[in-house]
Amino acid sequence: MTEPIPPKFSDLLDNMARRCTSCGACVRSCDFLRRSGSPAALARQGLEDGAALLRAYECSLCGLCDALCPLRLSPAAMFLAIRREAVKTGRVEAKTYQSWLTYEKLGGALPFRRQALPPGCTTVFFPGCSLPGSRPRAVLSLLAALRQSDPAVGLVLDCCGKISHDLGYGESFERISESLRRRLHGSGVRRILTACPGCDLMLRKLDEDFEVRSIYEVLTEGDADPATAPNRGTVAVHDPCPSRFDPERQRAVRELIRRAGYAIEELPEHGRTTRCCGQGGMVEGVRPGTVDREAARIVEQGKGRLLVSSCAACVNTLGRRGDAYHVVDLLGGEALPSRPPLSSARRWLNRLRLRLTRLP
Repeated sequence: MTEPIPPKFSDLLDNMARRCTSCGACVRSCDFLRRSGSPAALARQGLEDGAALLRAYECSLCGLCDALCPLRLSPAAMFLAIRREAVKTGRVEAKTYQSWLTYEKLGGALPFRRQALPPGCTTVFFPGCSLPGSRPRAVLSLLAALRQSDPAVGLVLDCCGKISHDLGYGESFERISESLRRRLHGSGVRRILTACPGCDLMLRKLDEDFEVRSIYEVLTEGDADPATAPNRGTVAVHDPCPSRFDPERQRAVRELIRRAGYAIEELPEHGRTTRCCGQGGMVEGVRPGTVDREAARIVEQGKGRLLVSSCAACVNTLGRRGDAYHVVDLLGGEALPSRPPLSSARRWLNRLRLRLTRLP
């Protein structure tokens, strides 16, 4: 006998089943929906059979369906709710996602956590986990740039809890968020500048007392004339899916690229309709090969052009298939360095060294 679904959750599924017209707008652009059916069809399956809830783990939660829906429904929110229900009802095997959960746990542990706050600090730079692992020197350079206008800007190395959030481990995410909120709030922090788009989304859930903004927007506030920059060539910009609905971040990243002397030719799918690099939602856990397949698709869209993104995790992924750089790599005004893929051990070592580095 199928285990009954609690009334509130069943109402959510019923609402999608009734309102989604299965018009195909989202299905045409999503491999998951093409395999599994429209949001309405999946909602009906969930109402009829609780075991069908696990299909939500094949969704990257990238939000493309939300961007394309003519009725402004949010299938992505439904799939996240389904994941949470699957966890609550014990249908998810934690061992499938143990490597991700361990990564998250270690990232928030004392050996890698840091709160460097100068006297009078109310603004901090929160670079996330991937950027410190792949580009620790860039983190220090960005902090130095921020301190030129405000010497009291602090640095916080910590975990935002996005892995638990996206996997549906709601209680774990709440614990991580509350712990982080208390540490920041108790230290007098009121403004958080982010480098990672995923962290940006999670930190905006902390507390309405915090102002959360991308560091790229802050960096564009200084005076600069792109017309005076040397012509360094043409690049294509990959917008990370967590920043899909953040036009200010997208604009700022492109402004920094132009200031560095690069022209931009947009990918066919960018901005609101950008593609996930394959890392989203930890889909790799149930559909191995997703990361390579999606990365290859984006690189192919680039048609040989250098790919630039503001997400270090996206850059690491795309770099497996082609030439990909983080926007911070362009800011030095020098020739772009060779960036061979780093091992997991090297990234952890970089994070540890940054944790121990003495700041000016």
